Amino acid sequence: MAGNRVPQQVRGEERRERILRATLGVIARDGIAAVTHRRVAAEGGVPLGSLTYWFATKDDLLREALRLLVDEETERLRRVGEGLTDDMTPEEIAERFAEVLESSGDTDQLAQFELYLEAARNPALREVAQQCFAAYEDISRLALRAAGVEASGALPALFVALADGLGLRRMGAGDALDVREAMLGLFGGVRSDAPV
Repeated sequence: MAGNRVPQQVRGEERRERILRATLGVIARDGIAAVTHRRVAAEGGVPLGSLTYWFATKDDLLREALRLLVDEETERLRRVGEGLTDDMTPEEIAERFAEVLESSGDTDQLAQFELYLEAARNPALREVAQQCFAAYEDISRLALRAAGVEASGALPALFVALADGLGLRRMGAGDALDVREAMLGLFGGVRSDAPV
């Protein structure tokens, strides 16, 4: 029966991920201040000892929760970016990215914004937040280039700010501006052949 057993390392990684997802759930529901090892262990249904084994400090837990969230989203966005071709219209490009951005759950997006704000106050999270924005900007370059836009300077960061700003507005004000329309406006406004 030993062949039917899940290797201990796989079980450990599954438990680690369950802890991180529980952390994101606590953050989205109750904010960063509510995150404690005890609360996350209860939320994730894991022994407190396993939580402290994987994450010695709250900063470790928050940093890795943000990394998990962004790694998953950037992977989805990167697959879209790598599938873009030169013959695609800006409308097709905007549609593909909008589908991914809109598929992000409110819980994940709320937790992500909470963690970004925490990074502003907590240097222990700042490096991973910077890595997150750099990954999003790399993907933005793919979208901008495919839309016929020279993706240099601050433009990729503006593209990321547009997507984040629309997400924040949707959650905070309940005002759902169309991300497709906003992306097309950005593409059109920065293309070299756009009217001045």
